[in-house]
Amino acid sequence: MTDRRARLRAAGVALAAVLAGILVLALVIPRGPGDAAPGPLVRANPNLEPFRGLGVWVDIYDEQAWADPAAAVTDMAARGVRTLFLQTSNADRAGSFVFPDATATFVDAAHDAGIEVVAWYLPAFRDLATDRRRIADAIAFRTSRGDAFDGFGMDIESEVVRDPARRTERLVRLSSEIRDLAGPWYPLGAIVPSPVRLRDDLAYWPGFPWHDLALTYDAILPMTYFTFRAHGPAETGAYVAGCIDQIRTGVGSDAVAIDVIGGLASDATEAETRAFVRVARARAVTGGGWYSWPDTTDAQWAVLTRLNSPVPGI
Repeated sequence: MTDRRARLRAAGVALAAVLAGILVLALVIPRGPGDAAPGPLVRANPNLEPFRGLGVWVDIYDEQAWADPAAAVTDMAARGVRTLFLQTSNADRAGSFVFPDATATFVDAAHDAGIEVVAWYLPAFRDLATDRRRIADAIAFRTSRGDAFDGFGMDIESEVVRDPARRTERLVRLSSEIRDLAGPWYPLGAIVPSPVRLRDDLAYWPGFPWHDLALTYDAILPMTYFTFRAHGPAETGAYVAGCIDQIRTGVGSDAVAIDVIGGLASDATEAETRAFVRVARARAVTGGGWYSWPDTTDAQWAVLTRLNSPVPGI
């Protein structure tokens, strides 16, 4: 028995030595290019608070909204709106805010009503210094009582820079600078063109940087605008589903947060609105809404409020 124990002990020592050698080799032998550990596909711990539930959009051309921001907010609150996406300016305007006083009124009134406000701006990527300054102004904006925007969204669609590769380089650079400026916890949204168009119209924006955007921004907000491309509830549902699925394919992860923009409200039927909401909820997006507030009907509001419920289906 003693000899047997000795032999077993010796065999165990030898096996341990072999295993240790294998472990050392595994640690010191470099990985090949195909063996590299994958990096993250989406932003870690995104701040999604302004991108949850029912949102509504106001652009600088919505005269009814800007004429009486307080009344507009009262209506939004009654409809169950959780986030107001408010345009500050665009690259063709003279300053950072087209309506600075009314912007302040919107922010204060929305906060009084429990509604978050996300500023959004349309850059041309032609003059990055101007785009950067105007975005910085939106993030730094304060009302007279000290209220600020609850997040920022960059409207990514301009073709002023004709070369797609150059446009992409400028988009990625400006996005990185915005994140550095805003800080790691400030909510940022990438407002992107229709993902189905990006997939099918190869001349528009080849090489769209889905991965870079998913790592920089907390949420992706696709300009689905199915009313330009689909008719009836079946086509609407298929188009919206295609947009959501294409984002996840482009990013390479189902974990990317999506706040889907539907409409246009003025051209959408109640049945199409139901199809939009049904697909958005079934695909488990974080939020959604119509473009834009003045044109949304009572019947549409009654359906859109279901975006505030996390339960799939309607």
